[in-house]
Amino acid sequence: MTAWELVTVLVAIAALGVVIALSHLVIKLRQTIEDLTELTTKIQNTVELAAGRLEEQAHGIEREYHRVDGLIDTAEKITSRANFVSGLTYSIFTKPITQVASMLKGGIRLAKVLALRLFRSQIKT
Repeated sequence: MTAWELVTVLVAIAALGVVIALSHLVIKLRQTIEDLTELTTKIQNTVELAAGRLEEQAHGIEREYHRVDGLIDTAEKITSRANFVSGLTYSIFTKPITQVASMLKGGIRLAKVLALRLFRSQIKT
């Protein structure tokens, strides 16, 4: 066997080793790609499920917002009506009652003053 034949055999053995190593590497890469594809599918399913839930919650929040907005409008209307009724009640009842009370108080003072003067005039006579 000559040197060239020996070199050829050694190169062929080395090439065979490289082919085996590359084949093993390709098999591992293919398995990794399959695992990544499976993981990507699981993540995509999870994200779609989460997106669906978030969309449902967003619709629920929007419905609740509109409901609360309606309640606030109703509360504002009730407050405005209560203010109107309060002002109306004050102008119809409170003012006249206050005026009558003032007149009664003045009348009582006048009666006391007149009674005191009458009493003094009777004492003098």
